[in-house]
Amino acid sequence: MNRILGPALAAATAATVLALVVGSGWLRPVDPPSAAVLNAGDRAALGAVPVRRGPAPEPVDPTVDLTDPRAVARAYLMAAHSTGARDAGRTRLSGSGYALPGSPPAVVGLLVLDPPPPGSVRTATVTAVELLAVGTGDRRRGYRAELGLATGPPGAPAALERAIRDVVLVRDEQGHWLVAADTTATVDLDTGER
Repeated sequence: MNRILGPALAAATAATVLALVVGSGWLRPVDPPSAAVLNAGDRAALGAVPVRRGPAPEPVDPTVDLTDPRAVARAYLMAAHSTGARDAGRTRLSGSGYALPGSPPAVVGLLVLDPPPPGSVRTATVTAVELLAVGTGDRRRGYRAELGLATGPPGAPAALERAIRDVVLVRDEQGHWLVAADTTATVDLDTGER
């Protein structure tokens, strides 16, 4: 009888100790590594084309009042979202003069994923700018902007599209408003859980 109880008792003891160790947090299951990041080997295996940096930014328009956040948002969006076929696979830095130094719009710019066809240009026009939020001390503001995008050969009739963008502007020490973030508006901020 001891031969049967001995192994059963040992197995039960081991199971109890294991349950206590795992339950107490001494052993934690290891999460699998995130698959969201591709290393250089992964990109090479997929044949990913490297993104090239676009041409140097153009100077800011001297008629834009940098103390007016709506004017800065308009100037930035028109410069950043107007593209040509040569921008394919590049970052577009045209709006970076209106961007906060060190921010993604200033350093990276916008990646042109859907360039116009060869011989065409896409011209962005801001048709509306709506204030969404104001940060404490009025140092940050969030705006939702509507863009009209006209695509076609220069001087010819253009195909028209509409885009909605959210931009965040930050006021610097000189009182100038600069774009800190620019993103596609995907969430209706006016309708939340009530």
